[in-house]
Amino acid sequence: MTERERLLIEKLNMKHLNLEAGLFGFVRESDLEVRSDNETLAASNLIYLMLNQDEPINYIQMLESDDTQVLIEGGPADYYLFYPDGRSEKFTMGRDIENGEQFAVPAPGGTAKAIVLQEGVDYMLAASLVTPAWTPTRVEIGGDHAFIERYADSSNWATIEKLHELIGPNFGHIAGGRSNELNLHLDEAGQIIFLGMQLSEGQAEKEIRRFAETCPGKSGNLTVSRGASQSLIATIEQAAHMSKVNMTIEHL
Repeated sequence: MTERERLLIEKLNMKHLNLEAGLFGFVRESDLEVRSDNETLAASNLIYLMLNQDEPINYIQMLESDDTQVLIEGGPADYYLFYPDGRSEKFTMGRDIENGEQFAVPAPGGTAKAIVLQEGVDYMLAASLVTPAWTPTRVEIGGDHAFIERYADSSNWATIEKLHELIGPNFGHIAGGRSNELNLHLDEAGQIIFLGMQLSEGQAEKEIRRFAETCPGKSGNLTVSRGASQSLIATIEQAAHMSKVNMTIEHL
């Protein structure tokens, strides 16, 4: 790992992304709210996304929201997009615009995508703006035989072997998506996990409010690993109380 990567990871507080892989640093979630699919959502959220030689692939995932990624430094990296109508495309994010590389790559809502750092490249750092804001209930990570059958040979690069590579360890199961359950986990590293994915405190509070709105009267559950942050437990309890959600807490 280069000194520049270490600096960026430290200063941007970047952490490993569960399931989809790569590194992320949370920047901000909008205070503005919008209605989508009968839910109240933050209007947008912004993160840093990094791929490097340790984590060179961001595995296939489908977001219901628009996801626009803008290059900050490094690269190039290849973006593989899979559209709902069965088409696929490949774009390269980089600075060589004379040879077709792009500074920004948009993935429209409903599009699955994967990102791969090009061979021999140290790292790529991008900003990812999702509108409406990302939540685990509006993303599906993974793929199966049906996905491969749908997109195999949709482009000249879309071989069965390539699609398996882009799905990676998530082949055969889908994480995320609509849920009528609220099962949060607080791990020993201070991360709030929902449907296998990390949440900021603000995102966790919004998920509790969303649950209260869509499943009124239903109880939620919080499991707590040994050594987890007591202040985070209190934050989640307070958010549940404010939203009138009965939260069962289980210490592991």
